[in-house]
Amino acid sequence: MKELTRRKVLLRVARPWETVVFVIGMLKGGTGKTTSAFFIAVYCAVVLEIPTLLLDADKGSQSAYDWYKVALASGIEIPPLLTVERYPFDDIAEYIRAKRAHYGAIVVDAGGGDASLFHEAVTEADRLIVPVAPTRIERRKLVATFDEADRAAARSERNVTAHLVLVKADDRTSLPGTAKNALLNPVKGEGIGPGHEDAYPLTETVIHSWVHYMDAFGSIPDELAEYGALMEEIA
Repeated sequence: MKELTRRKVLLRVARPWETVVFVIGMLKGGTGKTTSAFFIAVYCAVVLEIPTLLLDADKGSQSAYDWYKVALASGIEIPPLLTVERYPFDDIAEYIRAKRAHYGAIVVDAGGGDASLFHEAVTEADRLIVPVAPTRIERRKLVATFDEADRAAARSERNVTAHLVLVKADDRTSLPGTAKNALLNPVKGEGIGPGHEDAYPLTETVIHSWVHYMDAFGSIPDELAEYGALMEEIA
């Protein structure tokens, strides 16, 4: 990233007097949450050069923390500004509040199987990032996810913004285009808002099904590719 661009993003994302909390969540497993959380955390720690805490809040797989442990065991150097912790507990909102004073960015990998933990994390979020693959079956939990996020936001004192991100997209198929149309022009009952008919807050940035992402587990990625563009867009 060019230095001027880095400074602009840094000013928007993590000013010295304000910690930014990114919650990466979706009420379904296997949607790319952990990969997104790890790439975003590395972006904050390495590109923005701010102290970053990655919290693995998944009660089931603990994949983000496992990713970190595999990297350590392999002798891979962990960025000095990146800390990775497990915290799959229902008082995660309180824990995030306690950690705000120590980090410029907090990235929460909220597991897909616990709506209450997702809810609590969102009450402390500044940015909610919902990754979803373009297939119809992967999109089925979006209504429930955004409904829960709305309930959490109603309790929050933060000005949280939500961002839906297409991940695992393969442009050799029609799926990404079909999904984008369905998300921006949902039929009644499959959208957001009071009548479940409003468009989703879909990002322009799309995360593709590149081997680079699929093979990144257990490493510290040195090419953040589309995640850099995503962070510039949502900052």
